[in-house]
Amino acid sequence: MGTLPIRLDSARRILLVKPSALGDVVHALPVVATLKRRYPNIPLDWLIEEEAAPLVEGHPAVAAFVVSGRHRWQQQLHRPAMVPETLREILAFARTIRGRYDAVLDLQGLLKSALYVLAAHAPIRVGLADGREGATWVLTHRAPVPAQPVHAVERYLALAAAVDAAEVVRDFTIPLAPKDLDAAAGALAGLPRPIVVLHPATRWPTKLWENARWRALAAALGEAGAGVVFTGGGADRAMVEAIGDGLSPAPRSLAGRVSLKELAAVLRSADLMVTVDSGPMHIAAAVGTPVLALFGATDPARTGPVGAGRVLRHALPCSPCLQRRCVITDTLRCMRELEVPEVMAAARAMLDAQSRAS
Repeated sequence: MGTLPIRLDSARRILLVKPSALGDVVHALPVVATLKRRYPNIPLDWLIEEEAAPLVEGHPAVAAFVVSGRHRWQQQLHRPAMVPETLREILAFARTIRGRYDAVLDLQGLLKSALYVLAAHAPIRVGLADGREGATWVLTHRAPVPAQPVHAVERYLALAAAVDAAEVVRDFTIPLAPKDLDAAAGALAGLPRPIVVLHPATRWPTKLWENARWRALAAALGEAGAGVVFTGGGADRAMVEAIGDGLSPAPRSLAGRVSLKELAAVLRSADLMVTVDSGPMHIAAAVGTPVLALFGATDPARTGPVGAGRVLRHALPCSPCLQRRCVITDTLRCMRELEVPEVMAAARAMLDAQSRAS
């Protein structure tokens, strides 16, 4: 195993492997900026998955995005008629990265990213020492990781330090085009200020707050004169519309109605976001919107919003459990103990603080 830090000054091209979820992609942005400062003349490519790629398309520090269709490929491989075509696409993808890079940096540290590292066949392969599922076996250099709990941003920056990029650039730029800002303006047109975005959706059941509480919070904010907006994906549209059904004033649902870039522009235009631990929470923090984050099973010290924000959580002996399913009989108690009046009071305090500062 090679010694660290290793300098990449002679590399012709560098590949950063971070293909994961939205929050992880946002947390990797300072690594991209830090690497660009250290190696300004070496093209840096980013291997990313289709779902997250639009969010960072056009980033000034990235020479090219290598877009993987892993989720789509997995689905297609379960359809016998699509297997040959899918295998051809996978092989073509592997050929596009093989031998193209002198150094590959694996921020993911899982089997899926290790396969990308192997496919690239680069002579220098650097990853975090706590990689799982055998990911460290394919590396030539293993970067030491700060002791937990440590935020994901700091964890990822340890990899940058391992390649002699120690001058940190905490830049969370998400490139937004005029059309994205125009779309956001249209989506929010006519709403009173302050505009408060509510995001109730997340993949883990243990991160969810009850729909009835979101409804009560939306009603309280609307009665206080705020413009209330719900966000979510297309699969969340029915849930969001059920939460807001019959409320007066009616909240506005953007669930499944805006692109990722447009969502970032909407969040940048908002005065506050109230959310569970989710990808859009990290997007809001990246674009500078104050975030009120509701946490239960997960650990804000590791994955909390960066920047202007506040976390509400009730510490229990079992939390943070970091589990998708509740580990106690008293199901989801950590989230159920977050009451609507407590969340409303915190939201009002954050909005009042902004009003005084403006």
